[in-house]
Amino acid sequence: MQKIWNTTSSVLKAVMRIFCRFKIYGLENISNMKKPAIFAIATHSYFLDPYIVGAVIPRHFYPVRFMTKAAFFKMPIVKHIVRAYGAFPVIRGLGLENTLRPAIDFIKQNEPVGLFIEGKIAKKEELRPSKPGAAALALMTSVPIIPVALKGTWQIRNFLKFIFLQKKVSVSFGKPIFPPKNTNPLDKEALQQFTQTIEDKVKELYYSI
Repeated sequence: MQKIWNTTSSVLKAVMRIFCRFKIYGLENISNMKKPAIFAIATHSYFLDPYIVGAVIPRHFYPVRFMTKAAFFKMPIVKHIVRAYGAFPVIRGLGLENTLRPAIDFIKQNEPVGLFIEGKIAKKEELRPSKPGAAALALMTSVPIIPVALKGTWQIRNFLKFIFLQKKVSVSFGKPIFPPKNTNPLDKEALQQFTQTIEDKVKELYYSI
């Protein structure tokens, strides 16, 4: 899996730099961090978003386990790609703690987890309210959040326009956010407050790029 991540990173970065103005910010904020960590990302407007973000995450974090829509694991070709990349399915309707159980297990194995805080792919690029998953996962594991802003990938949907007009795609990494200590992750008020803290930081990064 490490080889797959290394190869994907090299290829995607090269492709993005050829076909668009690909900008990466804030790597100095996480270059000295150790595993595990939780990458909390927004926006999410294209199916390649996890791979684009993954390509620019420092390699000492590899592999990053991305939470992925369960339906992708039932698609004939796609399921092999997401499994090879180390993603895992999100099973909804089980309650927050049970839904996050696979992510908790990966973190216990010292593996980073990546998730898109808005919960699903949007039809257009816009910042939407965050789901509580990232905040709850950090509170349950006492692992820091790395806020990540992703901007411009919705333009890839019109590929010809994207490559000929050299559109800008940006990824920005913020400083780690440490979860408050001695906080019950199932306390609704505390969870809501920490979710908002993460969302506010991602927004700040997003509007700065």
